[in-house]
Amino acid sequence: MLYRLSKLPKYLKAFGIVPGLRLWRQVELRCQANAGLGLRRLDVPGYEAPIHLRATTADHATFWQCMVMEQYDFFAFPQAQHLMRAYRKMLDEGEKPLVIDLGGNIGLATVWLAHKLPEAQFVVVEPDADNLELLRRNTAHLRSRVRLLHGGIWHRPAMLRIVNPESGSAALRVEEHPVGEGRGIRAYTVSEACAIAGASSPFIVKIDIEGAQAHLFSENTEWVGGTHLVTLELDDWQFPWGGTSETFFKTVSRFPFDYLMRDESIFCFRNFGYKSTT
Repeated sequence: MLYRLSKLPKYLKAFGIVPGLRLWRQVELRCQANAGLGLRRLDVPGYEAPIHLRATTADHATFWQCMVMEQYDFFAFPQAQHLMRAYRKMLDEGEKPLVIDLGGNIGLATVWLAHKLPEAQFVVVEPDADNLELLRRNTAHLRSRVRLLHGGIWHRPAMLRIVNPESGSAALRVEEHPVGEGRGIRAYTVSEACAIAGASSPFIVKIDIEGAQAHLFSENTEWVGGTHLVTLELDDWQFPWGGTSETFFKTVSRFPFDYLMRDESIFCFRNFGYKSTT
């Protein structure tokens, strides 16, 4: 109880006193009491559509990370000024900046980013069918701005399978599905996701794929050089000495990126010729 109480000031700061208290009670107090009782609707100040959560610890933790703590908030970094300048330039030229969400889970990262980037389009990749159903509900208000792909992200076309279904909706891992062993889920490449959206390259790529970045960045990484912001949730702590982020760092180090850390995520801002103002 003390831990949940310690979160209250963050809710009040994020949403105001009355709505913050209401959301804190709904998310932090009622999760355990209503486990297994279906979906809960949350009306979040500033957002045009309600957010739906299952009565699970994983969904409530995702709400805390994405909506309360705003883990994908890149606006505090000075590099964000250049990023948003490029965003507005693309809009002025008739382009729709593409955000690719790899590991979409229940859609809260997409909802947060769509709220901050109201003219952007989205491609969201999620391997779990139950997550995808809730992801579809939470992003329905975005209509044609979002395309949802049931599958995993990979370095090449393949079929995949979830290897740890017992781990919960926020920690699922995938591997290539052996030929002849039943049905798998489709693997998409980043280039395929761009083609689906009709874009030549992504504007932002958000990655939370439980170690699969080791494969994603092993080949077919030409998209990285044209991406303005790559953000990855580092998870080497889950796979000691597995080198899950080694190919990521090898790839991004070939281009002029600035690297900044916020909690578990690294934000890589691509320098397309901007000069320092200091």
